Amino acid sequence: MTGAILAGGGSTRSERRSTVGGMASPVVRVLTARWVIPVGSPPIADGAVAIHEGRIVALGRRADVTTAWPGASRWDLPEAALLPGLVNCHTHLELSSLSPPMANGPLAAWLVALIERRREIPGPAQAAAALAGARQLVASGTTCVGEVSTTGRSLAPLQSLGLRGVVYREILGLAPEEAEARRDAAQADLRLMQEAARGGTLRIGLSPHSPYSLSEELFRACGALLFESRVPCCIHAAESPEEVEFLSTGRGAIRDLLYPAVGCRVPPPRRRARSPIEYLDGLGTLAWRPLLVHAVHVDAADIRRMARSRVSVAHCPRSNARFSGGVAPVADFLAHGIPVGLGTDSLAGVPTLDLWDEMRAAAVGQAGRLAPREILEMATLVGAAALGLADQVGSLTVGKRADLIAVSARAVAPSDPVGSLVAGTRGEDVLLSLVEGEVRHRRLAEVPCA
Repeated sequence: MTGAILAGGGSTRSERRSTVGGMASPVVRVLTARWVIPVGSPPIADGAVAIHEGRIVALGRRADVTTAWPGASRWDLPEAALLPGLVNCHTHLELSSLSPPMANGPLAAWLVALIERRREIPGPAQAAAALAGARQLVASGTTCVGEVSTTGRSLAPLQSLGLRGVVYREILGLAPEEAEARRDAAQADLRLMQEAARGGTLRIGLSPHSPYSLSEELFRACGALLFESRVPCCIHAAESPEEVEFLSTGRGAIRDLLYPAVGCRVPPPRRRARSPIEYLDGLGTLAWRPLLVHAVHVDAADIRRMARSRVSVAHCPRSNARFSGGVAPVADFLAHGIPVGLGTDSLAGVPTLDLWDEMRAAAVGQAGRLAPREILEMATLVGAAALGLADQVGSLTVGKRADLIAVSARAVAPSDPVGSLVAGTRGEDVLLSLVEGEVRHRRLAEVPCA
């Protein structure tokens, strides 16, 4: 890159300054750093990013950007690397009080233990836990999140911290006769949440939990609601061998252990399918273009269905390693054009909400099938695409929203900036997190933010 990239061919000096109280004051802010890692374009040594009114207006070499914007406010971060804010595609912040994680084991048994423990947590404690979890996100560099909320209590904490993303209202229900009532309740909640989120950086969506936790009648009711509301959708799918067994045979731990734990003595009628993806496709739910969470137990035919339906995937490697009994075929998803983002899942299942930990787990789990560049893209640009937000965030690109982070550059090697960044960066290395150009987290007092 030989020069700064300027929006609209640059601006005149008078356009870069405004008048406040009769005196000129800068309205453009320039952040300089040892490295700028835009994602989607090559890393820039000794680089800079200029932001104005919540948008990125320039990036390039430090000398070029500072020359183009001489009147800008300067934040110099000589020991840092600047990159897009991380996108955590899948969380359950209301479960944050269930940390440390419960023991490894088959998914159905873990879900039963989770249900029993969650019943003991009062609503205010869930809200406090969601706030604590949201703070962990922003402190470790996440600025955009795909949050699944059972109660709606995680919306306010995310708003209070100024994060971006999608909050999906979760819906479950096995009794066919209750489908319409549950749909109506979800519709009312969606309206309340949309009103609360109006004008902010959070969108509201709907999450029919999984193929085995809704009756087919409720799935159809969700389809009608999604058609009416035009909100994004998220579904847990193909997570465990138990799910595959249940959907293909009607037997196994989901029927014998999980259903009795939620008061379902007689499983509702359900079509049989070779796989969870085939089951969802048969119901027409893949036509909703959902974000599919986990997607571990899939084969070539499933992947073709997913690609044809233009779904996205949230890959949760640490959670998958504990409960899913397999490894998601991420490289195959990407080869078929399926966007794959990274998600931490909940603190009931993993020890941290740190997406840097998730990146390294993805590298280990995929055993060399993914390049560091692809893993970083999953945590930023492709993750944003999975949430339907790639036109706004996910890369440092002129015109996009100014959601970015500064991390310590101690691990960044000139010979391989991206590979060394992914391998060596931890959540505690995040120095600064910005959303819409505004500081949402600052780790050290000496980081200049005035």
